[in-house]
Amino acid sequence: MTHLAITGAAGFIGRHCVAEARRQNIPVRAFVRRLESAPPDWKADSGITVVALDLAESSDALADALKGVQTLIHCAATLSGDQIRDTLTVSRRVIDAVVAADVPHVVLAGSFDVYDVRQLADHAALTEDCPTGAAGRTDYANAKHAQETMFDDGAALYGFALSTLRLGAVWGPEHLFNAHVGPAVSSLLMMIDGGGTLPLCRVELAATMLVRAAQTPTGVGIVNVIDDDLPDRCRFVTAFRACGWPKATMRIPLGVWRLFASATPDIGAMPGLLRTPILETRHRPLTYDNAHMHKILGPVEMVSFETAMQADIDRQQQAEAP
Repeated sequence: MTHLAITGAAGFIGRHCVAEARRQNIPVRAFVRRLESAPPDWKADSGITVVALDLAESSDALADALKGVQTLIHCAATLSGDQIRDTLTVSRRVIDAVVAADVPHVVLAGSFDVYDVRQLADHAALTEDCPTGAAGRTDYANAKHAQETMFDDGAALYGFALSTLRLGAVWGPEHLFNAHVGPAVSSLLMMIDGGGTLPLCRVELAATMLVRAAQTPTGVGIVNVIDDDLPDRCRFVTAFRACGWPKATMRIPLGVWRLFASATPDIGAMPGLLRTPILETRHRPLTYDNAHMHKILGPVEMVSFETAMQADIDRQQQAEAP
């Protein structure tokens, strides 16, 4: 593969994709919104071409910059910003540019948030066959579901190959905690626990699999990407405490919280965990299967959850040290 482009390249997942591609000596066109957001060490790497574009503005400049690209890894999106502009409008512009530049393959950094886990029984295994749907969910879930539909439709209409990697809760330094554990008030964590494991995806794993998928020009279809060693919530909190937080944990049975949610109106003004669709997405007790990932994208060495968590806490603390 001679040309790989990555949108959202300065973001959490995008930066790791660039690093993984360069580790394999793959040249990269890294798309960022502002030049100053590019990591300083990219300047010394002749294999990285940085392209500064606001992808929501126009697809013409993007199409010009994509000429000759064999695969585009699309990571550009927002977690909590303007979903219409930064996820959906950007995706529409990217599809238009992919078609105009005749890019034959797109790898979409998707999300587990597209799954409608309410269709699964408690303690069931979530696989790629789980139904999707985001009704009543967060703006992010709705945007990622709509984004995936847009790329499916674009691939069917225009004929580019599409690989959709649905990433679990991506974690790593600066992003160690996630909403599947429970809400917090100051130093107190309220751990909502009904069993099951957490659908974690270490950021290095996400990057490895996105770059591997990019090297299959015919596409790999839909693949869930999650770690091998998935902790339950108690294991997660025990390991996470090495960072110095939380000071105290209150375990609240999921059944109790489900009663709270069932007694409150399911409207947007309510806190997310008091809305049943959001509560179930984050806390329904499930297990997660990554057998398809290993079958399609190959084996990868992964350390235990505790080892990975401690390593990432150490990296984060070193980065924060004066």
